[in-house]
Amino acid sequence: MNGQIPCDADLMFIETVSTGTVHYRAYHLDDDAVTEVVEGGGALVALAISPTVTRCGKRTFPQFERDHVKTNRFRDEQLCRACYRTLTPADQERAFEHETPDDEDDEAEAAA
Repeated sequence: MNGQIPCDADLMFIETVSTGTVHYRAYHLDDDAVTEVVEGGGALVALAISPTVTRCGKRTFPQFERDHVKTNRFRDEQLCRACYRTLTPADQERAFEHETPDDEDDEAEAAA
């Protein structure tokens, strides 16, 4: 099991396009230090081709927006169960801090 998520960390939700499963990873903006520089490139190149590893260990590449995409709006049942199981009891509610497709309907009704 991974440790508790720091309270100032953000969650990145990443949807697998083919299945609709949403994985996540906690991060700080300064956590993404690149340790390996690609020959002939720079740190940005290395960062661009590095995988984003989710809580369950899945290697994703949301920067290419083919197989995986970053998302903030999904149904709770789409959340990866393996990612959820890595959470401590204190962090479990953070996995549900996202918008749902039903929120869109509520906003449309309020505007009408």
